[in-house]
Amino acid sequence: MLPISFGKRNKKKIPARVLAAFVSFGMVFSLLSIPVLADELTDARNARMSEVVQTNTVEDWPQGPALGAEGAILMEAKTGAILYAKNIDERLYPASTTKIMTGLLAYENAKLDEDVEFSYEAVHDVARGDSNIGMDAGEIIPMNKALEGMMILSANEVANGIAEHVGGGSRAAFVDMMNEKAAEIGCTNTHFTNPNGLHDEQHYTTCRDLATIARYYFGYEYLAALSREPSCEFEATPTQKDSFKLNTKNMLVKGRKYEYEYLVGSKTGFTSEARQTLVSAAKKDGMELICVIMKEETPYQFEDTVALFNYGFENFKRVNIADHQDENNVFSGGFFSVGQDVFGSNKSILDIDPNAFVVLPKNAEFTDVEYHLSYNEAAGDGQVARVDYFFHGNPVGVANLRMNAENASLFEQFAGEVTSEELSQTDTSEAEVSSEAMTGEAASEGTSENLPTTNRNKNGIFVNVKIVLIVLGSVVGLSVIFIIVRSVIKEFQFSKKRREVMGRHRKHRSRGRDDDYIE
Repeated sequence: MLPISFGKRNKKKIPARVLAAFVSFGMVFSLLSIPVLADELTDARNARMSEVVQTNTVEDWPQGPALGAEGAILMEAKTGAILYAKNIDERLYPASTTKIMTGLLAYENAKLDEDVEFSYEAVHDVARGDSNIGMDAGEIIPMNKALEGMMILSANEVANGIAEHVGGGSRAAFVDMMNEKAAEIGCTNTHFTNPNGLHDEQHYTTCRDLATIARYYFGYEYLAALSREPSCEFEATPTQKDSFKLNTKNMLVKGRKYEYEYLVGSKTGFTSEARQTLVSAAKKDGMELICVIMKEETPYQFEDTVALFNYGFENFKRVNIADHQDENNVFSGGFFSVGQDVFGSNKSILDIDPNAFVVLPKNAEFTDVEYHLSYNEAAGDGQVARVDYFFHGNPVGVANLRMNAENASLFEQFAGEVTSEELSQTDTSEAEVSSEAMTGEAASEGTSENLPTTNRNKNGIFVNVKIVLIVLGSVVGLSVIFIIVRSVIKEFQFSKKRREVMGRHRKHRSRGRDDDYIE
């Protein structure tokens, strides 16, 4: 039953019998309508159980569970790999999972000890019956307690107060910040109209976008820790008069029915239109998973989440891309290399980010991965290209292709001595030595006065001599073969012509003898 909002009280008192009759009628109507609504919701959920799970159609991909949610996604947080996908780009209502974005912006744009004062509008723009903790207009609490009230207890008036504080007194300005942040981090199907998730037809997102927002939110340990707390306690202060302790409605947290051992954090949401929504993160064996459930019925949002987490941890593995660089044909060693010794072990000028991973089914090999290379115009830190990896068309990870020497020059010449300016350009991975290691004689030898007179410590891009020799050897070999073949052909042609000339001479001599005989 929807909450009833009352305006100002009438001066005349309503007779008790009339009021009791209204209340009784409302209760009877509610009791009669509940079974009908429950049946409709059950039928709708059962129909959704048979809907297609997109990732289940990927060749050789582990089959995920059937869910009654309208939309669901399981994403590996570090790689962005999508392990489970069901209607992940369908626009749905996020309800109170909206507060993940509100909390993210508050943490990034305000200090935890800043005071949040509640305006009359922040408190009274929440309907009676909506989730709240009873803040009064004019009360003040620090930002850290406001975040607790919003993320643990899902208080809507607290979300309004935070939005007004961070938005410079304007909730509308804060909502603009929400939409700008969503676009900035790559959300393409999201639009916010308020900071708390109360229903609005223009307030929507998708499972994919909500998982993207959650990747940033759960990346902050403080925010993650807030959203796995089972309760929140407030003590009375001069600016907030009540002491109270309230429990979260999230059943995944410690001590609750669906407690999940590897939970990083979680946020619930519900409105009549959105139904049950749940965004959660979990970590096990180095793999960090984000699960989003949208438009589900209680308590299945928790069961769905646990089922997807177990599916992800049991069926997938993270694979370091650099460890399989020999199997990776994104680039070859190439003609140019970078290093300190033209005859030594030089590195390729291009290299894969050593901290990049792909997520694959446990029975898959890295050689099963396909890739797409694209020029990365906006990349920094020597990054020149982006490599997207796919398993039978399903994205499983991303890596950056990087230069090994950012400031190196082609065919760098040896200098007579090393100057302080040159030392400042020295590659830190080769030249710097920790203070703990530089002791005694080793430390004295590490000064600039004792450095060798060549620039052997500088990274330059050189032509790989081994490759050059191989290429030159091949060219010389081919040239010799060409000369020999050409000589043979010429000799054959010369011999053929000589035989033809000698044949003609024999014919002439033969004719001459015949003529002498006739005379």
